[in-house]
Amino acid sequence: MNGAKHVSIHRRDFHALRENDPIQSGAEEVKASNRRVSKVIVSMLMSNGLTILLQLLMVPVLIWAWGAPLFGEWIILYTIPGYLSLTDFGIIASSNNKIEAHCARKRYLSANRTYLSSVLVLFAMLSLVVFVGALIWAVFRVQFVGLFEILSESDVLTVAILLFVDALLMLVLNHHSALYRTLGKFDLTVNWQALGRVVPLAGLCFAAALGANILWAALTMLMLRTTLFLVMMNSIRRHVKWIKIAWLRTSRKEVTNLASGAIGFMTLPLSNMIYLHVTTLVVAAISNPLMVATFSTMRTFTRMIPQFVAIAGRSRWSEISKANARGDHALIAGMKKSVLTQTVLLTGVAALGYILLGKIFYRFWTGGELPFDPLLFYALLINATLIACYYSLEVFLLATNKVKGYATVFLVITFLQIVAGYGLSKIIGVAGFPIMGAVGALTICSVLIAKVASAAKNR
Repeated sequence: MNGAKHVSIHRRDFHALRENDPIQSGAEEVKASNRRVSKVIVSMLMSNGLTILLQLLMVPVLIWAWGAPLFGEWIILYTIPGYLSLTDFGIIASSNNKIEAHCARKRYLSANRTYLSSVLVLFAMLSLVVFVGALIWAVFRVQFVGLFEILSESDVLTVAILLFVDALLMLVLNHHSALYRTLGKFDLTVNWQALGRVVPLAGLCFAAALGANILWAALTMLMLRTTLFLVMMNSIRRHVKWIKIAWLRTSRKEVTNLASGAIGFMTLPLSNMIYLHVTTLVVAAISNPLMVATFSTMRTFTRMIPQFVAIAGRSRWSEISKANARGDHALIAGMKKSVLTQTVLLTGVAALGYILLGKIFYRFWTGGELPFDPLLFYALLINATLIACYYSLEVFLLATNKVKGYATVFLVITFLQIVAGYGLSKIIGVAGFPIMGAVGALTICSVLIAKVASAAKNR
């Protein structure tokens, strides 16, 4: 009797969820989609604006608080964990696309099963990251510590551990914040991910400005990240009604499918991480912490272009995923035309602004503590504008889980441009990396455009 009552309650909850999540169609759906995209664009402009502002403030604040050489050592420490905290780690994007598709079709039990399976796969991946990180430290400890002139070996290890824990926590936060997409509130996903990035880094800068050393500043960042995660999980528990403990199920097949599907997604952030941070470590090995600070700061400055331009495509991620689940290819085609136009326009405007004002701003921004290398700057600028194009357009593959072929090409080109960049750096210096990076980015753009066109024909 109690079992029957239990099932009845859950069925009532299930039907209530179905009634509260109607799917519109036709012209009304297009209007509703445009309204949701507009809200997401506003949220992304605000969140990316705050992120860019923080990146601009971090450089002078940390240089003033710690000095340029120690700031360079901080960049070396923050390379890999810093990028991990911003990536989707494969499973996050692939699983949440499926979860959102299930909810768009009102299959909430399937959404629950995918959610639980994704959590299991995510924690397995995080465990693998910890194991690989420990193995790398054991093998390359001496070489890595040799990159530092100010920090001791114990300081390097302690701060590295704090940063890795912080990065892994950010991955879990990113995964769960995406659940707001199932409520038709992708803007909340954007807002929580922005808070997860901005607030902890702002706390780190504030702590450094008050005189905290690298260890205490990193600890402050981790504590703030933990607090935000707990607050967000409480919000999800109250608002995402389809997550019910009694419904949570998984299977070996579901876990295997998610892990397999994550490979393509994981290849993209892995490729980005390899390119960004292998080049940083190579620059550190062939130069000094001051040059690392110069190279990384100038690259951060120019890569604000992709952060801004990518809004054109990334703001439509959730809408593309839902339209694909419904088979609304006309809506996807309309969004593709809009994204392409906006991407080209925004990239051109941003590049022109950097050409006219970049040198002046950079010298003011760094207070003259870091040198301005014209060749390096313009090479990074060209690279960044091409990256902006594929960051924006690749959403049409990411949102529909069609990334395997593209991801493989991306990974191969990443390795080739690093090798070629290293060879060129022996002739012209560190500018060799962004020059070859621009060649690689142009190739990736060409492949991506072909892939998106092919995917459209096959629908």
